[in-house]
Amino acid sequence: MSNIILFRKNLGGVSRFVFWAGCSILLIFLSLKYVQAQAKHKEKTYSISLVKTAEIQKDLRQVGDTKVLTQVYTVKTGDHVSKIFRKKGLAKHHSLRKLLSLFKQLNPSLSNIDLIHPGEKIIIPLKVVPFTGDSGRTGPSQPEKIAVSELKDMDLESYTVKPGDSLSKVIVARYDITRREMYGEYLELVKQFNPAIKDLNLIYPGQKIRLPIYCPEVIRRPIAAAISPKRKQNQDPLSRDLSFIFLEIGEEWIQTGRHFIPLKSGGQIDLGAMSFPIINLKSGQRVIVDLHSKLPDEMAKIIESNWTNYHVVRLGEKDNLRSSLDKILRSCNYPKVFKKGEFLQLGGDIPLKITGDWIVTLPKTSSYKGVSFVVIDLIESYRHHTPRIIKDYLKKSGIRIIDYPPADDNRLNANADANIMDSASDPSSLIESLLNLTGQTYSTNVEIPAFRGQKTDFKLIVKADFFLKIKGSDAVIDLTGLDPVIISLLNEHQILVLSMAREKEPLAMVARTLDFLGVQYYSGPKTFMAVAGDGSRNITFDLSGVIFSDTHGNDIFVTPLRLPHEIAIFLSQKGYKIFVLPNGNRSAKK
Repeated sequence: MSNIILFRKNLGGVSRFVFWAGCSILLIFLSLKYVQAQAKHKEKTYSISLVKTAEIQKDLRQVGDTKVLTQVYTVKTGDHVSKIFRKKGLAKHHSLRKLLSLFKQLNPSLSNIDLIHPGEKIIIPLKVVPFTGDSGRTGPSQPEKIAVSELKDMDLESYTVKPGDSLSKVIVARYDITRREMYGEYLELVKQFNPAIKDLNLIYPGQKIRLPIYCPEVIRRPIAAAISPKRKQNQDPLSRDLSFIFLEIGEEWIQTGRHFIPLKSGGQIDLGAMSFPIINLKSGQRVIVDLHSKLPDEMAKIIESNWTNYHVVRLGEKDNLRSSLDKILRSCNYPKVFKKGEFLQLGGDIPLKITGDWIVTLPKTSSYKGVSFVVIDLIESYRHHTPRIIKDYLKKSGIRIIDYPPADDNRLNANADANIMDSASDPSSLIESLLNLTGQTYSTNVEIPAFRGQKTDFKLIVKADFFLKIKGSDAVIDLTGLDPVIISLLNEHQILVLSMAREKEPLAMVARTLDFLGVQYYSGPKTFMAVAGDGSRNITFDLSGVIFSDTHGNDIFVTPLRLPHEIAIFLSQKGYKIFVLPNGNRSAKK
């Protein structure tokens, strides 16, 4: 019996031992399961030394839905953001766009990530860890984007299509926009702003497209703040003058809204167009005009280093229209710009010599619509303006004249009539016209005695084409061809003879006739100036001809040239009566 009791006592101890051992094993098993469960939800972390030095400071920061291992970095000379990323090896593992987005959020005090200076301390990401924790995270958060459709009231920018461009390629290159947003809503806006473009897939070089400004910095702000206020601003007088001239040249002057210039590092420069107008040249060059020297040198260098077709021209307080134009034209990369004192010489039937304050040689492209040269003159007096009829004539030759300030010169217009006399059709009618203009009394086909014998039944009769009196003496103008012996007999009888039977040049015939009549005249190329004054800013052209005055004091211009309509009107308005010689033309009357 006692043995049985002892056995029971021992059995109870074993039971208790087994019970507690089982509980311990169960607790250990549950603990391991708990740890494993927690490990599944626990993110990967980094061991960070708590020791900080003056040069290296590392920290784990929560940014949006990621945790970022960061470092405080001191900017060195020559550093820029993308270079720092490459130096740290970040570009191998992450997209540049994502890194730049993190960098902006880690450095909210930087208004422009492309403007970092030596000695400046910035926070750079070293490693990026996905985070799936709760919503109670701290630190910068990803701003919410605004719907594309809400951009309809925002500013636009004009883009000139280049060879090889497609619309989607242009949009993606300029704006941080997803394909879904672009094809879903943005292209619909482009259609609305460009009703002349029937098919957005068919664009051609030189075409101008209005694009709604779309960029993360604008979209992620509240829409009320993002939309530019519609404030009326007075245009700067210098800007107004410059815009007129460049629009006359045929370039695009943009001074409304804002310019967003994307940078290769992913940032952008935002310029107010009123202070920083941009000249969009048809050659593809772009000139930013800093009207009041407000653009920092560093920013100008960033723009020009990112885009080889951009140039920044800084204007100072002492710059006037002349000095400003001089600076800007030098930056436009035109093939050649003639300065004041240099001249443009053009040959042809009517040789031209053109001088001006500037003569711009334009690129030989169809976008300039046949204009090869632009002459710019800053005019001090109304009388120095180039007559409109001369501008019209030069325009046909590919030369555009810009006088500033402009003047509405209605004195010489293309609808005026040229004072052109009836043209001589042959040598006889030419001589007859000259005799009439000089007020000579004459007879035609007259028989005159050249020699008389002692007997009345012997005499020599000569038929004169023109018989007249010159200063009381009998005179004959011969076109038929009198024998030299007969001419000698006539001279012996004090009869003056002008023989032109062998003269073939009408202009020489005119000069010899006037000389025979004793009428003063000018013969040779005559230089005419479009504007009265010196030759430093003028258009001169040389015309072959003879000039004399008729009996009423009118200047007669005799020429064998094929005078253009505009030149004939110009000469008429200068007071000349135009006499067109045989073999000339009557185009001036057309």
